[in-house]
Amino acid sequence: MNMKKNKIVFIGNSIVNGFPHRRSECFASLYREASGAEVINKGVNGETSPQALSRFSQDVLAHKPDKVVFLGGTNDYIYGICSPEETLSYYKKIAALSKENGIEPIFLIPLFVDSDMASKFWIAEVDYAAVNESLKELRNLMISFGTKEAIRILDTQTYFLGLYTKETCEDYLRDGLHPTVLGHEKIADFLLKEL
Repeated sequence: MNMKKNKIVFIGNSIVNGFPHRRSECFASLYREASGAEVINKGVNGETSPQALSRFSQDVLAHKPDKVVFLGGTNDYIYGICSPEETLSYYKKIAALSKENGIEPIFLIPLFVDSDMASKFWIAEVDYAAVNESLKELRNLMISFGTKEAIRILDTQTYFLGLYTKETCEDYLRDGLHPTVLGHEKIADFLLKEL
């Protein structure tokens, strides 16, 4: 019987990193505690999809995990550096590198942004409605890609959006972009069922 511990690298943006909370409060740490898996958190604040790809060998392949879980894309649209198709091209490269190295790639669909909160607490000049349109388009592209290539795409976007109303948004999003501690707990719960 194989009792080898499951090793997972979580890589991506500030939501993976747990900003602005303690690392112990982020969903990757909560998932580690609840699952018993060996989890390595390689989240970086402000990261874009091309940046994640550029450090993939060092921060994922070098650890020889069983799985890699990637969450990114939002900053691609906040900073206006990628179209949804271009973001997907980075996902495809990450998937190919993972498979070549015997690692299962799993992608989390990025969360929607609450435009009102983000304009107030984050960068006021960004068109968050346009960011959400890109995130919606990316979701559709990711689902098609996952179906075609038999890659697991976890719809964190739809799941997280279903947790709150406009009135209760602040319970789950701290600044319109980043989950609260409760939000991280809910993402961890979702991953415990899906991973």
